[in-house]
Amino acid sequence: MASKYFTVEKTLTVAASDQHTAFAQSDLVVDWTAIQIPRGASKLTNVTILVRPKGDASPTINNSALDVLFSKTNTVSLGTVNVNLAHRPSNDFLGVIEIDSANYGSGALQSTSVATIGNDIGAGAPPLILQGDITTGDNVGFDTIYVAIVARDADLDFTSINVINDADINSTQVTDVVMAGSSMDVREHFAVGDVLHAQDDTLLGTVASIGDSATGPITLTSATSGAGDATTVTNGDTIYNINPIRLILGFER
Repeated sequence: MASKYFTVEKTLTVAASDQHTAFAQSDLVVDWTAIQIPRGASKLTNVTILVRPKGDASPTINNSALDVLFSKTNTVSLGTVNVNLAHRPSNDFLGVIEIDSANYGSGALQSTSVATIGNDIGAGAPPLILQGDITTGDNVGFDTIYVAIVARDADLDFTSINVINDADINSTQVTDVVMAGSSMDVREHFAVGDVLHAQDDTLLGTVASIGDSATGPITLTSATSGAGDATTVTNGDTIYNINPIRLILGFER
């Protein structure tokens, strides 16, 4: 018999330029992002969120209180990322889940904080019935709904000192990028598959592997392009993983 439970996972994008400044309370973190769920009404029973840390030494855990909002459409933007929400009415909201700092696991797990909320007592906790518009799915049998993230406190901070320390990148197309690691360790911040951008949103590349050292090197899946001009990063640029938040939504139907 087919299981009545299923999960939907979504990696959320936050531009490097938006991570380069800490978030304030009520700032938009992620505007409406499409996810696909099987057609028809489903009960959202739990939400797990994985959040990368601040880009500093140690590193500093991001176990911040967040709102996870759901909508049938993305026609009314919530505003500008890293700015307080724009207050615009919409009739398409489906619900909200409130992630509290208490929902996160042990603070000892600093490189990725993990929070799960299920049948908690109080407002903003699952279960939540979600149903999209049946005309919106990308594939037969699926509907599109939208998710957004809002900072509920002033603790969310991805600002980084992950800096390139590799002069070759200014003039040569490189695959291995050496980082500055005297006060921090790049292995605590980046993982295989991460897409890395500089603070001005210029693409560095996708991580293929990371060397066994605080400075890397970070090996990319393909060499940097346009070395020596504005299309590539340069020595001294601060680097960010543009997908610092991942959602795992647990459903029952």
